[in-house]
Amino acid sequence: MSEPTVTLAFFKLNVADMDKMLKFYSDVFGFKVTATFDVDEFLEHILGLPGQESGPNLMLVQFKDGRDVAVGPGHGPIGLVTDDIAALHDKALAAGGKEHTAVFALGEVQLSIVLDPEGHEIELLQMG
Repeated sequence: MSEPTVTLAFFKLNVADMDKMLKFYSDVFGFKVTATFDVDEFLEHILGLPGQESGPNLMLVQFKDGRDVAVGPGHGPIGLVTDDIAALHDKALAAGGKEHTAVFALGEVQLSIVLDPEGHEIELLQMG
């Protein structure tokens, strides 16, 4: 029996303010909505990067019952690779993100961690 194949499909973030979070991820990183599910329990937007619309995707979910979606310590950051980390880091801060770390070198890799407006960690990487 052969092993099943696996493909990374998405990362999902629960958000409190969908409009604010859509604007942040679109304006800063270039994500575009590729599909939307609006049902009684939640509103979900599936986001893709240009040229990567089929995934892996970032999914933003806003529950309609007002449940607590505060970010906890049980997960790590979303990782994004860029060719200009300083510019992207500054763009995220200007758009309402918060600095968790400044840009620094880890060997030949430059990295920083910013928080989106609701506190989700985003690790930015620029390869050497």
